[in-house]
Order: sequence, then C-alpha cells, then structure tokens
Amino acid sequence: MREFNYTFPATVRARDGAVVPFDPVHDGSHRALLDRQLDVFRREHPEAADARLEWIDMDTHTAKLVDRPVASSSGDARRRIVSLAPADQKANAGERIARVWEPRLHMSMTRFEPYEGRAVFEPLTAEQSRARRMLADAWGINPWDVQVSPRDDGGWRCVLSPHIVFKPSKWDAATREAAVQIGRYGWTYEADAKTGVVDIIPGEPPTFLPSHPFPFDRLGRGGDRDRTPFGVMLPARGGDDVSYEPACIDWTESSFVLIGGEGGSGKSVLVNGMLASIIAQRPRLSIIDLSNKATDYYWCRPWVTPGQWGCEGIVQAAGVLNRLVDDIEHGERARVWRENAWQNWLDIPRWAKEQYPLHYIVIDEYSSLVDEAMTVKSIPNPERTLPAVFGQLFTGQAENDIRSRTLRLLRTARAQGYRLILISQTVNDRSGLGPTTRDLFGQRIVMGPNPSESLLRGVFHDLASMPDVPENLTEEGVTKGVGRAEFTGQPSCVFKTCYPGGDGRSDTYRLAAALVDLVGLPDGIDPARFLRLLEPHGEDDPVDAEYMRAMTERIDLDYGTALRSDPILVALKDAWDDARAQFETPQPTGDAPSSKSGTPSPSASAAPSAPAVDGADAGLVMDAAALDALMRG
Repeated sequence: MREFNYTFPATVRARDGAVVPFDPVHDGSHRALLDRQLDVFRREHPEAADARLEWIDMDTHTAKLVDRPVASSSGDARRRIVSLAPADQKANAGERIARVWEPRLHMSMTRFEPYEGRAVFEPLTAEQSRARRMLADAWGINPWDVQVSPRDDGGWRCVLSPHIVFKPSKWDAATREAAVQIGRYGWTYEADAKTGVVDIIPGEPPTFLPSHPFPFDRLGRGGDRDRTPFGVMLPARGGDDVSYEPACIDWTESSFVLIGGEGGSGKSVLVNGMLASIIAQRPRLSIIDLSNKATDYYWCRPWVTPGQWGCEGIVQAAGVLNRLVDDIEHGERARVWRENAWQNWLDIPRWAKEQYPLHYIVIDEYSSLVDEAMTVKSIPNPERTLPAVFGQLFTGQAENDIRSRTLRLLRTARAQGYRLILISQTVNDRSGLGPTTRDLFGQRIVMGPNPSESLLRGVFHDLASMPDVPENLTEEGVTKGVGRAEFTGQPSCVFKTCYPGGDGRSDTYRLAAALVDLVGLPDGIDPARFLRLLEPHGEDDPVDAEYMRAMTERIDLDYGTALRSDPILVALKDAWDDARAQFETPQPTGDAPSSKSGTPSPSASAAPSAPAVDGADAGLVMDAAALDALMRG
C-alpha cells in the first residue's frame, strides 16, 4: 500500500467574491473542486495515478490518498503471484496492475487472471521480452497474453492465453514479419490454433532450385481432376532438408483463372504445364488465340475438341466463343441441366459426368483479341461507305463478340462444368478486363519476379496480403519461372513453374510425348509423324507443311460456320462485299489482303489465312471522280 498527502487551501472565494472556509467534507461544490484538484495532482505525480481518496483531515487541511492495488503478494525470485483486490478483478485492470507492480518486483507480468483473482510475475531476459513485445504488437494483444520461452534451436515457443485464439488468415502475414524481425530473414513460424502454441523457428532464407522437374509421374492421377498442379510453392524456410509442396489450382473453389504476365515472363511454360495436367484427365478443350501466336499451342492440337480451335483468325475466335455460349444457354447441356435441376457439375451423377465431361477454355493474348472491340448497331450504306470502314466495323464486331461472350462464360458457365483460363499481358479497363470482369476470377496469377505495379494492381484482389518475391532469389539466379498466385480458399503464395524440357528435347515435345503414351491419339493421327512436327527444323530439314495443315484442319472451326454464329457479322460481310464491288478495281491476281491479322476480307472467305495488313485495306483503288462524288454526298 502506498500513501500520498495533498494539502488543500483553508479558504476559497465564493461566487459573490467573499472569502469563505474551504469545507469539502460538508459542501458539495467544495468537494467537486477538491476532486478536480486531486486529478491535477495525480497527473503531476504519475506514481499516484492509481491512488484513491481515503479521508480528509480538516484540522491540517490534508487529503490522504491511498494506492491499494492488491491484498498481498507471495513467491520467490523466480515467480511472484500477486493477489488482486476485488476492485481489480476485471479484464481491463491488467494494464494498471502491470504498471504498478512490474517496477516494484523488477519482473514482468506474464499472466493476468482477473477472474481467478491473481497475476503472475516472472523475470524475462531482454531477448525474451523483445520477442514477446513484437508478437503482442503483431497480433494486437497484451504482452501478458503470450508466454515466451526459448527453444533448443534458438527460436521461441509462444503459448497464448486461453481466451486468445490464433487466427491463421488474419495473423499470417504479421506473424511472418514478426518472425523475421525477431530473428532474421529465413525465420518462420508454425502455429496450432487448437492448442494456442506458436513456434518461432530459425531457418535459412527460402529459395528454389535452378530448375524444378515436371512431375510426369503425376499426369492422369485421379485426385488431379479438380486440383491442377502448375509448379511448386516457395517453402517457408531454406536448408538442406527443405521439401517443395505443389502449387495447385483448386477448381472446386473457383472455375476461372486469370493469368497476367509481360512478354518473356514465363506464361507459356506455366500454361503448357497446366494444359498437360488437364489433358491427362481427358476433358473437352477449346483454345482461342491470335493467329500469329497460335504456334504456342500446336503441341496440344491432337487433344483439342474438333471445331474448338479458334486460332486461325478473329472470326474463328469469335465463332468458337459464340457457339460455346449458345450451347451453354440454349444447347443440349442447357436442356439437360434444366430437366434434371442440376446446379453444379461436381454434384451430377457419374453417368452424366461421362456424357458431359469437363470443358476447359483457354483464351490467350486476350488484350490483343479485344483491343478494337466495338458494338455495331447499324449497317452503313455500302454505296456511300469506303470498304476500309467496313473492315474496321467487321473487326470491331468480331472482337466485341469475344469480349461479351467471355463475360457471359464467366457469369454462367461454371455450373455446367466449364472452366476457363484467360491470359493477358495487360489487365485493366482498356484491355477489356475492368473491375467487374476481374472480380469474376477466383484464381489469379502474375508471372515474373518483378512485374509492373499496374499489372499487379490489375490482377490481384488483395495486393496488401500478397507476399513479395524474396530478393535472395534474384541474387541466387533462380527467378526464371517465378510468379505469385492469389487463390480462393487458400493463402497467396510465391511459386515457380516446373520445367518439362530435358534430354535434348523441348518442353512441348516432352509434354506431347507423355500424353501420347498416357492418353493416346485420335484415329488418323500418326504418333511419329505428329511428334516429328515438334522437333527442331532448319533449312535442310523443313517442317512437314502438309501434315501441319492437316493437324489444324481436323480441329479448326471453318470460316463460314464461324461467320454465321453472329448475324451482324454476316450482314457486315454482305455490305462489305457490296462496297468493294462499288469502289474497288479488281486486282490482277490473288485475294485481297485482310484488314487485321487473321481477319479475311469478304472475298477471302475461302482462304482465311490471307496475308495481313494493319489498318486500311491495301487493295482499294478508286478514281478521283468516284471519290469526289462520294465525299460530296
């Protein structure tokens, strides 16, 4: 118990100015004035901050204050127990008890148990106290709510008070940061929320191997139907005994994956590995890409569903998506799903899964596929409109089909067993991936160790909780194939793709060869001749162009069918034909060039691979009189 004396004045001035005796015992207004004076006294004397007025001595004009924090204390130099006074047996009294008793006992309060009426004090080393304070600050709790003891390996074992529950999703990032601050980079933690035990574990900085081999032995495994591996996760710590856990897309959490990455960041190796694991499950497969980039997917053409190769031009790309959406909303799957009241492909009967297998859709170079998208609401008069204008309208409408149908797929396709992988170099409003569209993706990946800030903000939903790529990876030269992923239902991670190449063979060759052995090839495809297409070729060993065309024609959606998937495209083509007949002079030989890569002009519908010229139609020829008449109206 500690006592403090405060001497108050003998007189005070009344409201009317008269000087009267100061009597805080019998006069309520005088008592209130004394209380205010005592508050000032406590602020000026911190040691008396918790003292309370015990009695007033009017003879000596003294107020006696007493600090009675406890009834008693007991124990020894290793452990003291303070019995709490009834007034301190409440949860919010811990700070006051620690402030009063820690300097008296020269110990730290390690437990505060108000409902048991006691507080425990123990001596802590400077390192122990530092670790305890850092963890308490990281978790937003009181220091006495975590007990810290040293581990044999130099780390710390931390035990939370029973009323504190470790929150993995909320505390993970803060705990990882605290572990590094307590030790150094490479330290990590393990937590058991059930027991309230958190171990701070010393370790070496986490790293990757220069190259992680592709898990060919995992292809076709039953458990991978709904969990597609695409690399290995950065381990929590380094060392000789480190093990690398696979990074997987959990399709049961979300059916849509958004992949962002600048050129050369490793997107192709990532997607090829994912596709090999997907194809090994024998689903249906659609691929949409720019015609000049479609070679990235030549290796998997045998397993693309016929009519679902939308890579020979912008019209074919739009056609594949138009037909997919039509089937989802009006086709056989739509009808069967309505008749059976099915809501999720995962829950339909086994026979239905076999009849209506999973269908994966890959859309690559998305930002380039929709960069000229526009909605055409009326068809111009072909007698008064230049053919080049129709070319731009035609391309804009086809690209608008791609953009709008992709959005429809994201909103409606999941229940019927469709899964979509969308890849883009840029992810923002201008690339057709505004917030409304991006929010429909539950799985998000950015490739590259140091991508642009705009790409990170465009792809990831919660950038603040995204782990950084450690600097030591760059110093060690192991960043090739590194990226970051944000998932639904599991923590975000840093990962590295597994590389399938080796033994003098490319990654695509080895993936294709493994699938030939595991899945087989459709009738009519010769394994040796197909794999020969994937080998290196040179001047003296040209590629088998005939077989190359045959591989594509087997799965390609023909131009006419693709065109008819959108009546607006048909109307634009007819008007474009009329405009060309009105204004163009026939060319001596060959078809007219296209207005965009892979977009045939109307006269080239039978030859969708006609050469491309960016911008206006290069074959337009018009005499001055016709042009003058057109411009004058």
